[in-house]
Amino acid sequence: MKWIYPGWCFNRWLHTALLFLFPLFIAALIYPWLTSSLMKQKVTEDLNAISRSFSGNIENFKNLDGFSNLSFTCSEADIVQLNSSLLSPTMVRFIQLELANGTKCSNIGPAVNYKIDQHYVQLIGDKSISIATTMATDDRSRNLMFMFPLGEHKLVVLTNSSVYNDLLSKLCSDCYQLQITYSDLKPLTRGVEALSQQQIFIEQSRHDTWLNADFVLQAGDKLYKDIGLKTGMSLLIIALLLAIVAVILYWNWISARVSTDTLIQKGLKRKEFIPYYQVVVDCRTGQVVGQEMLVRWRRFDGTLVQPNQFIPYAEDSGLILSITESLLEQVYRDLTRLKGWVSVNVVAQHLEAGLLSEWLKSHQDKRVKRISFELTERKPITFFELALTEINAVAPQCHDFKLDDFGTGFGGFSYLQQLGINSIKIDKMFIDTIGTQDLKAPVLDSIIAFGQEANMEMIAEGVETQEQADYLAAKGVYIHQGYLYARPLPLDQLLNYYHNHS
Repeated sequence: MKWIYPGWCFNRWLHTALLFLFPLFIAALIYPWLTSSLMKQKVTEDLNAISRSFSGNIENFKNLDGFSNLSFTCSEADIVQLNSSLLSPTMVRFIQLELANGTKCSNIGPAVNYKIDQHYVQLIGDKSISIATTMATDDRSRNLMFMFPLGEHKLVVLTNSSVYNDLLSKLCSDCYQLQITYSDLKPLTRGVEALSQQQIFIEQSRHDTWLNADFVLQAGDKLYKDIGLKTGMSLLIIALLLAIVAVILYWNWISARVSTDTLIQKGLKRKEFIPYYQVVVDCRTGQVVGQEMLVRWRRFDGTLVQPNQFIPYAEDSGLILSITESLLEQVYRDLTRLKGWVSVNVVAQHLEAGLLSEWLKSHQDKRVKRISFELTERKPITFFELALTEINAVAPQCHDFKLDDFGTGFGGFSYLQQLGINSIKIDKMFIDTIGTQDLKAPVLDSIIAFGQEANMEMIAEGVETQEQADYLAAKGVYIHQGYLYARPLPLDQLLNYYHNHS
């Protein structure tokens, strides 16, 4: 009979596909949120840049030293001065000197006639500057004008709207619409004429106290598309890299697992899995009442592999069933030389598949009445009805069922109630709290009180010191297992132990 794990075996290629697609799915999930966030961040940063540009231009202009070189006669020298880069930076469309006697001259030739729609006086630095807007039919055609008093004369500066259109275009081509409002003047609009906002619309505003101006920057679908393209490419690259790494790690893990599974299978064929026995002692008499069988893997080269290096792989792959079958046969042969009962660890798969009752059908003699089964809880029971049916079928034929590592697994009290188990092994984790201030110390006393109240057989695992043994005996727990009495031993050394402690 060959025990085969009956559970689900997931397709490796399905796992690979899921691992590969998962980062792409996450990237697609966060793409809209990340794009919107980056768009808001860019609009805020660009609005700050625009505000600084306006403030900087006015600041630079009012600090120009070119005023002192004007003769205020509208002479050719004054015209040359008005045309200089000092008085005509890129932000200026035209600059005009207006003398007290009514004479006017500008940097573009004859005097310019302009019409002011509204104006107000703003104190900028130590100068009272009039800020005005020109007459226009709409906000896009309206321009901004600054009038600087120069004694009894004045200098009129009309800003160049194309400069700010260029600035907006440089920040993002055809993305922005900017509205500028100085105090109570009519607003000026710059940037694109029509802002597409079917997909998204973002608006950020900023008030410049120094200029007493409000700047409102609006962005829509075009900016979202531009940022989305870059964001999408970045997310795609990152997601692909993560997907590739995940798949590589997964297949390395699969390879390692397959390699371990292959070694276990070879070990089963070579009968490399052998039983070690750790005695269970009645502390009142010092007599051996039984032992727990613990599997060891002795490789063909003599290497002894510790259980924690192969048991998890064996349980996940289902090979633990074949290992248990092999060990049961060895324990069955050793029973004639062993004292008391022998407990063998089983997992939920043994019970759910009815494997123990099948084994007992082919081993119907009085020796099996000395075999005890310990249910470990590293894997939870999924089908309780199947497990209960198996326990009811097996229990009359064997010594008993025990619940291993009580208090640390999946089931605990519910397993005792639903499966009818009346023997528990108190885990070493709780035994270690004896004589300490560990927060788990009261749990040990609660477990012992429960066991006594429920008339449970209790076995203390991991007893390593006399203090622990005395404490447990004082609490009425007399059956002990642990290094204080003996380590797990192969059969020949166990027989020597019997002889030396007879």
